[in-house]
Amino acid sequence: MLLAIIRVSNPAHADISAATIRGQVALGGSDSQAGAQIIVTSLERGFSTRTFSRADGSYVLMALKPGRYQLKVLAPDGQQNSQELTLQVGQVAVVDIALGADESVAEHVSEGNSAELATYLTPEQMQRLPQVNRNFLNYADLAPGVNVVTDENGSTRLQSGGQRPDSVNLFIDGVSQKNYVVRGGVAGQDSSRGNVFPESAVAEYKVISQNYKAEYDQVGGAAISVQTKSGGNTFHGETFYDHTNQDLRSVTPSEQLAGGKRDTEQAQFGVTLSGPIVRDVAHFFMAYERKLNDDYANVSSGDGSRLPEPYQAQLGSVNRPFAADLFFGKVDWALNDSNLIEVSFKLRDETETLGIGGQNAESYALAKGNSEKRLDFKYQYSAEHWVNEARFTYEDASWRQLPATQSAGLLLRRLDGSLSGGNLSSRSVLNSGGTTNYQDKGQSGPGFQDDLTFSGLDWHGTHVVKLGAKVKQIELGAVERDPYNPQFGLNLNNPAGNPYQVRWATPLSGGSDGSAHSDVTQFGAYLQDDWNPNRHLSVNLGVRWDYEYNPGYLNHVTPGDVSSALRNWRNLQNANAGYDIENYLSNGGNRTADSNNIAPRLGLAYDLFADRRHVLFGGYAKAYDRNIYDVLQLERTKGSYPSFSVNFQGDPNYDCVAGVDCIAWNPEYLNYTPAQLSALTGASVGSSREINLMRNDLRTPYADQFNIGMRNRIGDWHTEISLSHVHSYNGLVGLLGGRNADGSFYAAGSGFGGTFQAVPGFGQLILFDNGVQTKTNSVFVKAEKPYSKDSGWGMTFAYTYTDSEENKPQSFVDNSSYLFEHPNTHTNGWLDTAGVRKHKLVTTASVDLPWDLIFSTKLTLATPDNRSGINCTSGACRFDTFTPPGSDFIFPGQWWGYKQVDIALIKSFDTPHDTRMKLRLDVLNLFDFKNYAAFNSDFASPNLGTPLTVLAGPGLTVKLTARLEF
Repeated sequence: MLLAIIRVSNPAHADISAATIRGQVALGGSDSQAGAQIIVTSLERGFSTRTFSRADGSYVLMALKPGRYQLKVLAPDGQQNSQELTLQVGQVAVVDIALGADESVAEHVSEGNSAELATYLTPEQMQRLPQVNRNFLNYADLAPGVNVVTDENGSTRLQSGGQRPDSVNLFIDGVSQKNYVVRGGVAGQDSSRGNVFPESAVAEYKVISQNYKAEYDQVGGAAISVQTKSGGNTFHGETFYDHTNQDLRSVTPSEQLAGGKRDTEQAQFGVTLSGPIVRDVAHFFMAYERKLNDDYANVSSGDGSRLPEPYQAQLGSVNRPFAADLFFGKVDWALNDSNLIEVSFKLRDETETLGIGGQNAESYALAKGNSEKRLDFKYQYSAEHWVNEARFTYEDASWRQLPATQSAGLLLRRLDGSLSGGNLSSRSVLNSGGTTNYQDKGQSGPGFQDDLTFSGLDWHGTHVVKLGAKVKQIELGAVERDPYNPQFGLNLNNPAGNPYQVRWATPLSGGSDGSAHSDVTQFGAYLQDDWNPNRHLSVNLGVRWDYEYNPGYLNHVTPGDVSSALRNWRNLQNANAGYDIENYLSNGGNRTADSNNIAPRLGLAYDLFADRRHVLFGGYAKAYDRNIYDVLQLERTKGSYPSFSVNFQGDPNYDCVAGVDCIAWNPEYLNYTPAQLSALTGASVGSSREINLMRNDLRTPYADQFNIGMRNRIGDWHTEISLSHVHSYNGLVGLLGGRNADGSFYAAGSGFGGTFQAVPGFGQLILFDNGVQTKTNSVFVKAEKPYSKDSGWGMTFAYTYTDSEENKPQSFVDNSSYLFEHPNTHTNGWLDTAGVRKHKLVTTASVDLPWDLIFSTKLTLATPDNRSGINCTSGACRFDTFTPPGSDFIFPGQWWGYKQVDIALIKSFDTPHDTRMKLRLDVLNLFDFKNYAAFNSDFASPNLGTPLTVLAGPGLTVKLTARLEF
């Protein structure tokens, strides 16, 4: 008998965050090693799992929740002993057990022969290492090959393998948090200053750079597996408050240019509670965190002049507030020894004011919202040799960016010259009233997932086999309307004081209104086998298949007037056009879903001396991601909310000729709706209707990943070096579809830049296809001395060398989906990937000091990142790359394009009634290094590569925190 679960009140978890213990039992004085009972008991929850050793002494305890355990061994002759150990998220721990005369359990607990390129982020690291915004993902760059990109405003995203952030996926308690609609990879992380999950609810997590197993889906880059906290048999709680403001940070380059530091303030506070509902049977955990940011900006007139009232009153300092609420709650209930129910709920709600400052008045603001609700209901059944986990999930995530003011916008300008004279010039002075942009995008729907893990197979070694399937019914939605509010241009040099122009947009007749929705069905299935043929070799074999039915794409019918115009446009009916327009015109039945997404996964690890000290490993994985709906929906939304404009008589500078597009001014027009403005002028759609078409046989983006490496354990140090190759395919790209009369793409006399020929009766034609590729070769080096209470210190090193190419400039750095300079990515050729740094080093250290003090530090060094632009210095334009100059650090020379030293100091106090107070000081960018995110990209300029004022990360920032534990 390999595994018998005697009592599982909170039994083994079968999700991807679960841990496994395996090893060998040696019973002194006995020929057979069978029959020893191995019992593992959670020290927090009191739940036990047990198994028996086989004839060769091998044993497996699978699907254990990460945390502290007691491992106890009972031999058939009555010998026994025990020890404590800690299991990490997704870990395979090897514990060899020897009972004999000394009756001892082996002291060493080692990592198994895993082929994963994985880095564990422990509770000690998250509690000790410096940071300012309580985003647990900030620690992910301790994993080689993973970049944590923090913008100047605090927005955070992850990138890996030279690929877009879209390729990353986050799994919380085994549940995918994929963003299906907008960018960022993880739901809610597209341009957000908020956090994806309460840091106080994260127990620990693992970052897998490559070689993830078949159970990981919808990921082409790094996979992050998070284990949340749970309640235990004792009541615990904590509350915290942290704070920073403009007095606790340095001035930014943009502030220096503007003449002074802006008022800013950030406060974060929260509470966690956990404990038993019924001891050893049911527990609860809850965490709440709130974040408040005040960020003031100055509104000024564009030409520095005094403005007429009431516009003058709109100048001055205005606040751009940000607020975020995060809640997570979990309840577990063991019905009996075999049945467990666990229910968790997550709530995220963010509001932010954007678009204020400079020439944009407070009324011209954008109101941004980011919300997410997730419910996870899990039922787990445990039998003698297997564990089954059935899970029901529901998610509702939305991202909104709407005008804060629902009224017409007033664009104050100063016009000089005249329209009729051909010398008209314009200076922007102030934008007031309702702004233009309206976006509302999201995903919602249920999912069902079932995972079965069993360990009863014994064929040429031991096997732990896992298979599972998932189905989700998700409604994807997107609304894009621009301009949402009519925009009136007002010339301050016009004595009459009436607007000279208005621009507006309105739904296209026939029901289209700038919105798109699709009820998507996703299905995935996998099979994997963790096979240990002997004590040296470990083999991870797996395969998964994913399928998505997206009726919004598959059943879309190209509007008849669009199809007719394209088929009758002679410029496209030419062999020189380079493509067949029929491949992009859909009749609702000529598109098929990509059903060939079969992804094999193979990992090999060989323990040279069967002692886990020197392990060779390697593997191959094909990893499928998905096409972002924010691109797919353009086929429906673009052109269905066209814009119009009309000029008004009475402005001496803007002296238009009376006609359909130049009418007499009436003050009532300021209150007109877009529909009324359209009826008033009789305007036609014409060139404002852009056509976006998707190829009829779109494929799913994927990456081929290869790696080989060696892992060593030298004393207390764990080291790892590996070589990696990742080639990603099928990224979506938007290309110009317009052609010249002879079918050629380029403008006359040029080999760079499309002709921008509009479709007769319409606007531009944009064609989307799978064309983006990246190729990345990397060297990963990692060394870690884990923190322990006995030693009182810990240290990590993570070095990455990256050589990356892309066939569409800026695909990595800015998520751009367009290439208008060449007819396809093959013509463009390969360039060094913009935004990627050749060398990067991240090192951390923490140490316990006297008087209950803890000190920690983090050093980040990276060479300058590649930049791309358009180089026309040789006469013929082309895409080109450059590397901005770096600066010195310790050693002379322009080595470093990014350098940051962070420190933290924590002091603990015992306080009355069994409570404990902690005071904390965090200092980010201790030496106030200026790490720039934008540079002069003019290849003809002698200042090429000179930094601009935008920073890639914080300047010197001090944060103060108080925490009470009880």
